Amino acid sequence: MVDNFDEFYEFYEGQFEWYDDKAVRNKWMHRLMKGAQIVLAAILPVAVSLFPVTSSTVWKNTIIIAAVLLIILEALESYLNYQKKWMNYRTTAEGLRREEQMFKTRTDEYEGVDDPERVFVKRVLALTSQENRYWEITTRKAQEA
Repeated sequence: MVDNFDEFYEFYEGQFEWYDDKAVRNKWMHRLMKGAQIVLAAILPVAVSLFPVTSSTVWKNTIIIAAVLLIILEALESYLNYQKKWMNYRTTAEGLRREEQMFKTRTDEYEGVDDPERVFVKRVLALTSQENRYWEITTRKAQEA
């Protein structure tokens, strides 16, 4: 049996919550930014057609600001990678959830094992370290660019 398994299980719960929360937040940010981009991209051509740029400086400035905002949102979405982060965090969270369910039901890797707690610890640490390695690689690539 693994020493202090209860403490490790608390660690596991914290890890799951962290990945789950990050997935939710990144999903929300991705959808917010993409929604704003879609709305701006749909409105701009209509605005230019209905309100000729030469007719009013207010409309001219509004259209320019909307176009710049659209470009900024697209650039930020590309740079901050909310969708990619959302998918990675969700994958890790669901992997952790699956691991917990297999552990509790003693299925798959836990079936017939003498020390299921040790297997659980190893597999949870493997999942979180995989995510940490991905983060390191992504961070290194971003710094080199």
